Amino acid sequence: MRLVVATRGSKLSMLQTEELLAQIKAVEPSIEFEIKIVKTTGDEVQDKPLYQIGVKGIFEKEVNLAVLRGEADVAVHSLKDLPSELSPGLVLAGFSKRAPPFDAVISTAGYVLETLPRGALVGTSSVRRAEFVKAIRPDVRVEPLRGNVDTRINKILQGKYDAAIMAVAGIYRLYGASPPIKLAVLRPEVLPPPPGQGIVAAVVREADSWLIDLLKKASDPKASLEAIAEREFLKAVGAGCHVAIGGVAFARNDTVEFIAGYASGGRKYIVRVVGDDPVEVGRRAAEEIRKFKDGDV
Repeated sequence: MRLVVATRGSKLSMLQTEELLAQIKAVEPSIEFEIKIVKTTGDEVQDKPLYQIGVKGIFEKEVNLAVLRGEADVAVHSLKDLPSELSPGLVLAGFSKRAPPFDAVISTAGYVLETLPRGALVGTSSVRRAEFVKAIRPDVRVEPLRGNVDTRINKILQGKYDAAIMAVAGIYRLYGASPPIKLAVLRPEVLPPPPGQGIVAAVVREADSWLIDLLKKASDPKASLEAIAEREFLKAVGAGCHVAIGGVAFARNDTVEFIAGYASGGRKYIVRVVGDDPVEVGRRAAEEIRKFKDGDV
């Protein structure tokens, strides 16, 4: 059996793809893979913050098209890059084990948010990260910072920024336990990550039931539950990348805990929901965030 797998060509994308394919190989040792590299809008446009590009799914659209056109069998993504609704004919079918889903303050000095110098320059092109940082530290400057993980870290090492807010998962996947820079992990109650962060996901054609079954067997059960809750939250909250909303689920034993937040205009709001149904937990968290966002709290 041979599968053609579409993915982006960055070093991190390739590592993530290998991780998910290893899980598939563990349940179906005879399977072989051919990697198809696809360039995306997000890869091509590096001179604008993500929210200014104006295209939904800037890191996934072209990769998924390869599957829809029959050029590939599987599309591999960072789950956080997938919009709440996929193109007709496609389904989410597989999930990797989850890397730590948190964001972190990245710097050479080991800053935490509270110890950043007044007026410090903090880099991020995420509206969510920028708004939460401004709500916590209105005295620092936040400016766009694009590029792959290596590029952003190098700009900090070169002194172009005092710090940046980045995902822990990408740094750990690239560098393991010895990254070339210091990380101060941010608790989700301080800065909630985007839904899906840390999970690698597989998208396939809805008609390929045999492949959906295979990917379900290969998926990490805990990550699958958390992904279900976070995808429901993303769908129910109805916000895109231009709105500062985050949410993360933690599946433990028979319960799912969901921490979500919204920030705007120097204010932030955090909610915590616990239950046994991941869909219901994600939906309830979204309802609480919408109340605050719409001015009802």
